[in-house]
Amino acid sequence: MGTDHRHRYADAVTSKLDPGEAILALSEAKRPHGPAPDPPPLPPEPAPGDGAKVAGAGLADVVLSGVEAVDNLGGGGPTDWLIRSLFGRAAHGRTDSVAAGYARAVPTDDRLLVVVTDRRLRVFRVGRNTTEVRPFGVPAKPVVAAKLKPLWSVRRSEVADARRRWHRLHGARLRVTFRDGSWLEVTGPLCLGRRRAGELRDALAGRAP
Repeated sequence: MGTDHRHRYADAVTSKLDPGEAILALSEAKRPHGPAPDPPPLPPEPAPGDGAKVAGAGLADVVLSGVEAVDNLGGGGPTDWLIRSLFGRAAHGRTDSVAAGYARAVPTDDRLLVVVTDRRLRVFRVGRNTTEVRPFGVPAKPVVAAKLKPLWSVRRSEVADARRRWHRLHGARLRVTFRDGSWLEVTGPLCLGRRRAGELRDALAGRAP
């Protein structure tokens, strides 16, 4: 039997919600590798002669290019078909879309908690050192609120559709499509199986459990 994510996270999540906001479904997950919307354009280069600003901008460019090489590899370049065939897409949409905001806020390799409430779709980062050694059959201890960091959220009214889909790397993915036409995916070979992906889908669609 898998981990009871509601038992483990419900109290910690509830402490970070608005008064009266209710949890409908939640699951551990990850953002899949693969192309995502392009980042917003960089600010204009500083005027010549301002050495400190020029140096700072150069360092920012290096950091940003490194991050984008990992998260947005294949975004329309010659390797796009190869990256998409291996990993699929993590998100798709215009630079100013809902999914683009998700891609900028949520790193690829972090352990995530995806939460559907009666008001929002929310994504938290799960802090390190939450894995414990316990006897077989003993449930995991609840996670404290300090281990959850809010990364991104969107109103339920922005969600147009949610569906569970199959991918060669993962038996279950959840694709969430927004009213602006953009979409994102969450996955996880172990933490997000078909059952939990279905629970998140049904909660976003307003279906009774």
